[in-house]
Amino acid sequence: MITIQEITPYKGKIYRVLLSDERSLWLHLDLLCSEGLSKGDALTEEQITLLQQRAVERRTFEYALYLLERRAYSYRGLYDKLMQAQQAQEQATLLALEKLMRLGLLNDSVYAESLARQYVEQKRYGLRRAAMEMRQKGLSQEDIVNALEPYADPDDTVQRLAQLIERKYARKLTDPEDRKTIEQVKASLVRRGFDYADVRQAMDVYFSEE
Repeated sequence: MITIQEITPYKGKIYRVLLSDERSLWLHLDLLCSEGLSKGDALTEEQITLLQQRAVERRTFEYALYLLERRAYSYRGLYDKLMQAQQAQEQATLLALEKLMRLGLLNDSVYAESLARQYVEQKRYGLRRAAMEMRQKGLSQEDIVNALEPYADPDDTVQRLAQLIERKYARKLTDPEDRKTIEQVKASLVRRGFDYADVRQAMDVYFSEE
């Protein structure tokens, strides 16, 4: 039978539990208290394995919370990040993600809506570029489509383009006959994810208003 030789503080609320076979367990104070562990207690291998697993699950969940405090993630993005950690375990990662979803701290639909606002309203990307950026964050096609749907009206797109042209490119577009500069601006807008037909229409609107 393996017994606990000593329990000593390690860092914060993490304690080192030294076993009689010279192994060490690194357990959170809450886990020590919930299990009622103390010096001299006997442990079976099954109990040791369970304690190790619960310790990993707790560390994984706390690391996930730390990451979410710094920025938002999609389910897939956070999964990938957690699995990059040293000694990562998929079971602990999946349990952490499930708990975060139950608590409402991980929601792909809400995250997609936030990214849509950021890319379309703040960075002024076209829907194609916005969708590409959102896919790189690990979001599903369904969540991307639903989040971008409010911005899909063609008239609104042309209006956003006209505003972008006025703010970003007006100093270049001083001559409606300068086809080289106009085509350069159009190409820049297409790279931002706008359809060429919308760009051309917005350019016509811009020069007609000018």
